[in-house]
Amino acid sequence: MNDLDLMRTMRSDAPIPSQQRLDAGEKRLIAAIDEPGARRSVQTRRRFGGLRVMLLAGGVAAAAGVAIVATQAGVSPVTVHGTPAAEAAKYSDPLVARATFGWLPRGMHANGYVADHQHEKFFQVTAQEGAKSGASVTLTAYERGKEPFLGYLPGGVPAKRIPAASINGHSAYWIYKPNPSGQSSFELRWQYAPNSWADLQGDELRGSSAELTRTAYRIATSAKFGDNRPIEMPLHIGGVPGGLSPDRTVLNNGAYGELSAIVGYNAGGPSSDLQISIVKSNGTIGTAVPNGPGKPMKGLPRPNTKLKGHPAYRTPSLLYVYGDNGFDVEISASGAVLAKLNKTGGVVGLYQRMTVLGTDPANWTPNPIN
Repeated sequence: MNDLDLMRTMRSDAPIPSQQRLDAGEKRLIAAIDEPGARRSVQTRRRFGGLRVMLLAGGVAAAAGVAIVATQAGVSPVTVHGTPAAEAAKYSDPLVARATFGWLPRGMHANGYVADHQHEKFFQVTAQEGAKSGASVTLTAYERGKEPFLGYLPGGVPAKRIPAASINGHSAYWIYKPNPSGQSSFELRWQYAPNSWADLQGDELRGSSAELTRTAYRIATSAKFGDNRPIEMPLHIGGVPGGLSPDRTVLNNGAYGELSAIVGYNAGGPSSDLQISIVKSNGTIGTAVPNGPGKPMKGLPRPNTKLKGHPAYRTPSLLYVYGDNGFDVEISASGAVLAKLNKTGGVVGLYQRMTVLGTDPANWTPNPIN
């Protein structure tokens, strides 16, 4: 872990630490997912890459008793029956491109996206050279408002603005600057419009301080904001209860070696939420068993039923399904959200109203929450 990684782990507002070095592997992830308290801490740290299982949810407006057919090219139609609970649930598309890259270094392409509504609301897009190299750049567009918090340097020292040249005529500064020895990471912030701020972070890039500075400015000056294009996701889900607030949405389409998606909603607090994740299946079916009430499983749970013909593990508030159209699925709910879901079949009923669209992006939908 270099100084930049340490600095970011100490900054509570840091949108994305260095993913390759902070993710310790599947065992750590599983512990984070299976432990309810840890699951929430993973979200609030705002990390998005390298997650083996992620969280996502959505809603559909449907008249009671009316059938809705969700179709995608190459995917068999799935009939979803409306329910009274689903009728009021009309949500905006959860992942919208508020920022896009223009120029990127050769070999890099955008493959990771985050929309976060938990604290400082923001949208992020990450581009990687390749999962093995670890080189990445991340563009963050914050919600319009006051300047985001600077955070802290190692040792708890408050970060300070480091002077930088303007970007497209707008004021800019470094939060972490490439150093004379060729430090491979940086963080650059600028005000691209009135009350509108963006960050550009680079990790494990090659080059001298001067070369990395030129790279950062070429990326920043070519970045675009306000496109607001819905991003295609590999699932469609209906029947989410109304009255929920968006929490966090994630799509990794190859970023950090992951093909996975999250959408999360809550009813006003961490003890009342709905979380659904899908992650590309590696064919593994869990073997872990519960250790008792309130204790996390050490690994993926052993199936205790079948749903839609797939091995599954179910409890009143938690569901795992293995191998649904190339993905493993996890759904969990708690508090008031779970109480609402229980009126329409609980977490199992929600899964029955969910369509996994497969691993081919040609079949994905920009409107996963109808």
